[in-house]
Amino acid sequence: MTPANRCGRRRSRLTHRSRAAIRAAQEVGADEVPRAALHLRYARDQFAQAQELGEDGEGERAALVLRRAEADAELAIALARAHGAEEEADAAERQAAEIEARR
Repeated sequence: MTPANRCGRRRSRLTHRSRAAIRAAQEVGADEVPRAALHLRYARDQFAQAQELGEDGEGERAALVLRRAEADAELAIALARAHGAEEEADAAERQAAEIEARR
């Protein structure tokens, strides 16, 4: 296998992984959480940039940008999930306070 073929295969795997991470971030509602939405936007922009770099023959740079896109998408997922957990905790606290107030 030539170095160019290895690079192309690696970029294909990275493309798949970053695309999947972006889709997962969308599915957990990252677009609705401001900090998560920012990182999801970064991931989308980086994904598009990587596609352009790949088309221009810049495979190594494209691979690096795809890794950044995946990392930003994963961060968006974590931020969205943390936000959801915070909202659940706040709701539980309110509910506990209401129960306590009734006593």
